[in-house]
Amino acid sequence: MWHKIKENDSVYFYNSDTKEKSQERPKEGFRLYHILIKHINSRNPVERSELESLNLCKKIYEELQTNINIENFREYFKSKARELSECKSSLKGGDLGFVCKNEMYKEFEKAAFILKRGRIIGPVKTPSGYHIIFRR
Repeated sequence: MWHKIKENDSVYFYNSDTKEKSQERPKEGFRLYHILIKHINSRNPVERSELESLNLCKKIYEELQTNINIENFREYFKSKARELSECKSSLKGGDLGFVCKNEMYKEFEKAAFILKRGRIIGPVKTPSGYHIIFRR
């Protein structure tokens, strides 16, 4: 498993299994997509209560879960992220790229790293708001 390490103003990647170090971002990791729903107490807040945001996130999650077995679910998820996510990654269909350990909020990371490929999880609460995470 690759981990992003920040040390003395420099960043490198470390594989805890092989003990390998690299200055370059490893090609290993998880490809993640997400939908972010913000609230009044989140970073870059919006005019929506935390409860309203949680309920909206649950509703979106249920709709996604209902459609998870459709052909090309990834494109379906990306279209929902473009439509509903309040993160700048929405412009890319919620695509966060390849994610290694220590790159995201701990709550986000914990949820994302237990996900099996092709599955979703949510709502996941972080300081940014509520997330629905999709692992490709």
